[in-house]
Amino acid sequence: MSGDAQGGRDGPRLHLMLVDSELEIVPKELWSHPAVVSNARKRGKKPSQVLLDSNLHHTALGSRDEAMRRGRPDIVHQFLLLGLDSLLNLEDGLRLYVHTRNDELIDVDPKTRLPKNLNRYMGLFEELFASRAVPSKEAPLLSLRPGMDLMKCIAAVREEARSAGRELTVVLLSPEGETKSAYDLFKDLTGANKGRREVLCLIGGFSHGDFRSDVKGPSDLTVSLSDILLKVWSVEMELIVAYRFAEGNGDDS
Repeated sequence: MSGDAQGGRDGPRLHLMLVDSELEIVPKELWSHPAVVSNARKRGKKPSQVLLDSNLHHTALGSRDEAMRRGRPDIVHQFLLLGLDSLLNLEDGLRLYVHTRNDELIDVDPKTRLPKNLNRYMGLFEELFASRAVPSKEAPLLSLRPGMDLMKCIAAVREEARSAGRELTVVLLSPEGETKSAYDLFKDLTGANKGRREVLCLIGGFSHGDFRSDVKGPSDLTVSLSDILLKVWSVEMELIVAYRFAEGNGDDS
């Protein structure tokens, strides 16, 4: 993981938060399962030090509640890689956050460069869960805050926008929402408030089921980008590109 210099930005930013992400250390009740013990031993770690991964620990998850959705660190990996490598992020116009199923908030410095290799990424995030900051507490690129339910996470982003003198609109991305293109969404939201409003989009960080958190309460509006059910990274890609054009940073001629 490394950081590269980025230019400052005076204009508003797009905030993307992966909500109820299935990112967690193996829970205590699974520490003694053979699949967990074997995998941890191969990596020279204790079961309490490794991320739950459905590819490696599917027999341990078995028929437990939510077994079909738990243990998906790969979703977070792909979400962060796409966002951090985007032109909007390189222009300092994007902020990424990960909210976990256990109500932790991971803040991501926009200069972060994650390992492309999944195994190296897993090791990095296992270190993050252990120390709560990497590479160091003094100069973190990734930081983890426990005890952060969704309401507290949104409040933290709202305070960041307020400190920049801007309002924050919270948009929930859900198949149940009004169908609208990402470009139309951002053009409608900015409008006369262009330059004075920031947008936080909530995206589900899971592959099966529904949100565990109360997402409708704190959301100002609910939107679906397509009649086709989209994957997390497809939603993210549409939002990032559309926001950049709607804010006038792209060539929409």
